[in-house]
Amino acid sequence: MQGISFTAIDFETANNFRASACAVGLTKVRAGVVVEQAAWLMNPLPGYREFHPVNVGIHGITAPQVRNMPDWTGIHGPMMDFIGGDALVGHNVSFEKSVISKANEVCGLPAPALDFHCTLALARQHLALAHYTLSDVVGALELPAFNHHDAGDDARASALIAIELARRNGASSLDALWPPATKAAARMPSYYSAGYTRKLADLPQANTTANPHGPLFGQTIVFSGDMAALPRSEAQDAAAAKGATIANSTTKKVTMVVSAELERGGPPSAKVKRAHERAAAGQDIQVISELQFLRLMAFK
Repeated sequence: MQGISFTAIDFETANNFRASACAVGLTKVRAGVVVEQAAWLMNPLPGYREFHPVNVGIHGITAPQVRNMPDWTGIHGPMMDFIGGDALVGHNVSFEKSVISKANEVCGLPAPALDFHCTLALARQHLALAHYTLSDVVGALELPAFNHHDAGDDARASALIAIELARRNGASSLDALWPPATKAAARMPSYYSAGYTRKLADLPQANTTANPHGPLFGQTIVFSGDMAALPRSEAQDAAAAKGATIANSTTKKVTMVVSAELERGGPPSAKVKRAHERAAAGQDIQVISELQFLRLMAFK
């Protein structure tokens, strides 16, 4: 696998703004072998330093831990030196791409010319799983256990996924693993693109083995608008994994509408307006914000 060389990357954020990076993990791969790792905590950029309880509950990083750490302007140089000219690999790597873009934008830094490859898309192409979270894919490939949401561990897990799928498929280069045609197609609207609405048949099925006492179990949920923290389809997958049924429109069966517009002060969408109409008519339905949804997701 001489051509399987890249740097895997993972970020953790303090809140649902992409410019609030508080940790980065990097894993360098050469010829299909992990050769070097690096990870840094960082103080989020000024204006983005609020640590939301949901995010802290996920990765465990708190404001006091990073208060004396360098921020993006101090980490950017060492991070780019580590990456060098490598392509970047990550699980749902569009998140990492947007963190780099937004943080650079806030700091007035130029957007780096980087090539990105997604192990989530790769796993969907080669594995038949109910869910494709990083933990699900690592388990399916029987890779070493890791501390999920530790940026260093997540970067290494993404690297090992790419290496293992390259081995299984006899790929000797990144272009063989992620064919250019596939990358071009990935730029088209897809499950994990902003604004994309899945067809009814493609919606994820509710996980009937999830915790029945969880706040999302048994709910029928519609998502309105594009969330800041994650793509709509990823939010749908996550809610379904908690036992929720996912719908595309505000029907009589819907019990919850997650509105990305609530925290942005935008006008209510047609889905939200319909939910209010149904609630006024007596239907048991509520409209919640993205932050409220993320808090509900934090329940095990």
